[in-house]
Amino acid sequence: MAYTYWAYGLKVVSQIPFPELLPLENDDPCDLAIELGSMPVIKKTINGFHSQSHDITPDEYRITIEDVASYCVTKGNLIIIEADQNADQDSIRLFCLSNAFTAVLHQRKTIPLHCAALINKGELVLILGDSGAGKSTAMASLIQHGLKPFSDDVCVPFQDPETGQISFFSSYPMMKFWKDTLGLVGLNKKADRKIRPDIEKYGIYFHQSFLTTALKPKFIILLEKSDQVSSPVINPMSGIELFTRIESNAYRGEYLGFSDLRKEHFLLFTQLANQSACYVLKRPSTGNFVQEVAGEIIKLLY
Repeated sequence: MAYTYWAYGLKVVSQIPFPELLPLENDDPCDLAIELGSMPVIKKTINGFHSQSHDITPDEYRITIEDVASYCVTKGNLIIIEADQNADQDSIRLFCLSNAFTAVLHQRKTIPLHCAALINKGELVLILGDSGAGKSTAMASLIQHGLKPFSDDVCVPFQDPETGQISFFSSYPMMKFWKDTLGLVGLNKKADRKIRPDIEKYGIYFHQSFLTTALKPKFIILLEKSDQVSSPVINPMSGIELFTRIESNAYRGEYLGFSDLRKEHFLLFTQLANQSACYVLKRPSTGNFVQEVAGEIIKLLY
């Protein structure tokens, strides 16, 4: 049986079900196939990256997640999954949706951005930051303030060939929050399931309100922890600092050099820095400032 979905701006046909994705019912050609099978041999190249767990070249990609599965991606249109016989289905899908789909996009010369995204007046508010900076917590709090979710932690850029303007597609209609975050913002009862059996992180679906159209970014907000502030402070950001901060948030950016995407990387983030209003929001390194962070962002919007 084949399942057809929309994900990351692509129409996908899969041999396994993905409840995280938006089902599709149309006869349009598919962009990507997901199949179960054995790992093909990837030819080692001088400029690629090769290790026991990875093979990365511009046209081929392989990653092995111990006790879960190996994933092979070829030419941006095929994912092959060789699953461990004892692996749970949630874990198999999770690594496919993150690592394998990123390789698909890279092979299609597209660089996804690692960010949370919400909708405000038909445009996007992108929230960037290092792991632990508070992207998910800020997103959950802003949803409580009435903003609509667009994408959990990955957005896929689309550049208009005539205007050069960047818009973004979402990844798929599921948000992922740690248990503590759900408690902080009162979303406990809305959690649909654990994303993996052995970790306290939960998925919340939003299939009914999910958008498959690309939207333009209005604001880009970089979250940052700091020992130099006693309460959240937000300031505009521009110039080379802005470019450096944004481009460091390419999703799986460590793959780019081996995927021959240096030119696309520079052009994308230069355009993005030029067309959006960008801010850095610093919050204290310790303490609960969820509502204060959300309040600073709300001030920008209204």
